[in-house]
Amino acid sequence: MKHITHIIIGIVLFFVSGLFCPSAFSQSYRDSFDVLREKNWEHWGKYTIWKVENGFLKGWIHSPPDLIGAVQDAKPTIELLQFKDFSGSYENFEISVGRDLIKRQIKNPGYENFTITVKNLGGKQTDFGIAIGHRFSDLPHARPFFYLFLTHRMYAVSFNAWGGVSFTPKRLQKHNLDIRWKTWELASMEIRFNSGHFQWFADGEKRADFEDPDFSSVEILGFVVIGDGLRAGHVWVDSFKISGPGLSVSPQTKLATTWGQLKQRQ
Repeated sequence: MKHITHIIIGIVLFFVSGLFCPSAFSQSYRDSFDVLREKNWEHWGKYTIWKVENGFLKGWIHSPPDLIGAVQDAKPTIELLQFKDFSGSYENFEISVGRDLIKRQIKNPGYENFTITVKNLGGKQTDFGIAIGHRFSDLPHARPFFYLFLTHRMYAVSFNAWGGVSFTPKRLQKHNLDIRWKTWELASMEIRFNSGHFQWFADGEKRADFEDPDFSSVEILGFVVIGDGLRAGHVWVDSFKISGPGLSVSPQTKLATTWGQLKQRQ
């Protein structure tokens, strides 16, 4: 009985200390896509359908109806599935799209140190990967600026996710990062971010290692899918994991982790 009491006290103390010092522990969130947890994912766009099938997150992006057959007028369709962690603090902002104002959210404060790992991702007739974004006041309407880590290439872009795309290559030119590979499918992708320092690995190979001093934190991150505006595309990914000291977790998740750690010590 006394032994059990010590375990319970340990759980309570560890849990309470985590509430007052959330940045002291490296937290993590993993989604194996058994179901689509809509509270943790928000779709930016209107042409992609997201579903979970057979343990995979799958997306189908369709061409805008007014562009079908208009080859000379076709433009890339770029959309985002934003990750939003448990109990995180998010700030509302608006994106101007023609006469409409679309409300979105950014993480406040942003992520300053994290690692993202995704498994078994790929796409057909479309580009697919991870987008990491930050808002800059010098961009029109403070649109988010993103680094896109795709299965076969990387580049920078600002977009509103409702058809407006403004490629911004100047940030990447100084790093010489606009390089392409013939890898439309990857077994794994890992992105490490630490206050403006990026490291990108694809199937264990380091593809990029660079710094952007203006990119001190990440306010928006998630899966990005880019269609060519002409054909329907299909993308898929097996799992998603993010870990870092600034990641919020639910009390239930924290308690389960603590219980597992204490059991291992006995």
